[in-house]
Amino acid sequence: MVLKPKIIFVFERGGKFEAELLPELAPYTVARILELLPIEAVLYHTRWCGREIYFPVKTERKIPRENQTIQTNTGDVAYWREWEKGEPSETIAVYYGAEIVRDHRGFLPVNVFARVPQSQWKVIEDVGLRVWQHGVERVWVRLEEAS
Repeated sequence: MVLKPKIIFVFERGGKFEAELLPELAPYTVARILELLPIEAVLYHTRWCGREIYFPVKTERKIPRENQTIQTNTGDVAYWREWEKGEPSETIAVYYGAEIVRDHRGFLPVNVFARVPQSQWKVIEDVGLRVWQHGVERVWVRLEEAS
C-alpha cells in the first residue's frame, strides 16, 4: 500500500490536523504548495463562503486551474486565486462544512488539492468556530516527516 504524502496544520490556540495531498487530482497545485512549505500565516474565517478558514499565500509561479469545484465538502483543502483578473490575491482554505464557494460577485472555483480524514473533522470544526467567534490566530503548515 502506497501512503499519500501529508501536510500538518498546527494552530496557535491549540489543535492540529493532517491532510492527505491529492497529486493524482491536482499535480501542479500540490507541487506549488509544497514549494511554499513550511508556511507561517495568519488564519481568518471567511464572510461569504460559510464554514471556511483560510490564510493568504504568495506563489512564485501561477497555479493553473485543476480539479476545480464550487461545491466543497467537509475536510477539503483548496487553493484559490483571482482567476479572471490576475490580481495577486491567493489563499489556502480548509472547509469544516459542505459549502458553495462564492463571494459578492458569484461563484468562486477553487482547486481542491488535499483532504482531511473524517476522523479529524471535529478538530477542523473546533478551530473554525474558534476563529469565527474569537478572531484570527496563527497557523503553521509543514510537510509530514517521513517515518
